[in-house]
Amino acid sequence: MVGGADAAEVAEQLERLGAEAAGRAPAPAAPDPALASAAVRVAIDYADAAELAAKAAKAVQALRADSPPMWRMLRVQGVFLGRGAPGKVAFLYTGQGSQYVNMLHDLRQREPIVAAMFDEADRIMTPLLGKPLTEYIFADSTDEAAVQRVEQQLMQTEFTQPAVLTTDLALTRMLDAYGVRPDMVIGHSLGEYGALVAAGALSFDAALEAVSARGREMASLSLGDPGAMAAVSAPLAEIERIVAETDGYVIIANFNSTSQAVIGGVTDAVEAAVAAFKAAGRDARRIPVSHAFHTTLVAPSSEPLKVALRRLDIRPPRLPIVSNVTGAFYPPDADVDTMLDLLGRQVASPVRFIDGLRTLHAAGARIFVETGPKKALHGFVEDVLGDDVLALFTNHPKTGDVASFNQALCGLYAAGLGFPTLTAAAPDTAAVAAAGRGR
Repeated sequence: MVGGADAAEVAEQLERLGAEAAGRAPAPAAPDPALASAAVRVAIDYADAAELAAKAAKAVQALRADSPPMWRMLRVQGVFLGRGAPGKVAFLYTGQGSQYVNMLHDLRQREPIVAAMFDEADRIMTPLLGKPLTEYIFADSTDEAAVQRVEQQLMQTEFTQPAVLTTDLALTRMLDAYGVRPDMVIGHSLGEYGALVAAGALSFDAALEAVSARGREMASLSLGDPGAMAAVSAPLAEIERIVAETDGYVIIANFNSTSQAVIGGVTDAVEAAVAAFKAAGRDARRIPVSHAFHTTLVAPSSEPLKVALRRLDIRPPRLPIVSNVTGAFYPPDADVDTMLDLLGRQVASPVRFIDGLRTLHAAGARIFVETGPKKALHGFVEDVLGDDVLALFTNHPKTGDVASFNQALCGLYAAGLGFPTLTAAAPDTAAVAAAGRGR
């Protein structure tokens, strides 16, 4: 990472860095804390000397051209530009649907913080599941049959929910070790429980029990037609129009972004809507779920869920947290009954994620960090809020556990965050994260 008083100074530093890296990359090291206050900062994730030299050259070009589109493309490659003081930070917690076999496998192998999180989840969930939670997540990648078996298990709601929650919060703990903490939080569907933990409203133990109960209540629903869901890519106004014109019960169950939503309802009506979208030239696909979540079809699970949640130690949140039901912050003086009502309604109510993102932005959030598997929420942020914000993701299987997290750290460093004095308690990657090594 380099920083300076202006773009010209930083470009000169990058040119020198690129020339030096042509033969040998700098030794892995956390960035100089003094760079946090630099007027202009550039952080680069790299695997070797050649990659560093190539990316440094691209960053010089983008700085001298003063080209925002070039910087948008460079972000995808792990090259980030930051100026001035950082804005407020919002953490976004991923929900069901982003899970995959062996998520966080490499970080779990390398990082005691992550390993401890999964050990804790196993301790809590083994009595509830009959075996450790990790046996529903991890498999020998060389054993195709084992991978397929775990993949099928992860499709089952009662296993998916605690698995995703644990992954979300393991990444939260990793970020915390670098001194990166949220000013406000939001979750998507199941992810609201991760957000509640981050906001201090639930302990990890209680949240695991809560999502386990949530998953069981959903899975145990006995309906003649459990319904269906489909993801649709189209302008939101068009999605709303076609859904309104479709006969039968079908609604927008997830208002994800201005160009993507999930519809849900009775199976025949959802299939009719999918056909109408395809006839209009839009991409619409059924998604593999057991029930039409966030529709009235699953409303019978709301009251039993509230009963299960009431016995847990749920507390008023210490951080601002957005409710999926309203798209607004939980009331600052929310009591237990108010919180239970919102969480009970959440199961059968549409997820108003667009409204939630706008609520966070209006409250000053400018850095949005997705803490969970894959990067769906990262894309929704960019679509809804545009270039006014920095959206980062911390995990994706195509990028790899370590590289994904390192790239997120580089984005945070460039923004002026994540510069604590590292101690022996910090993650093993503390010395290498800025360099993106260890892939």
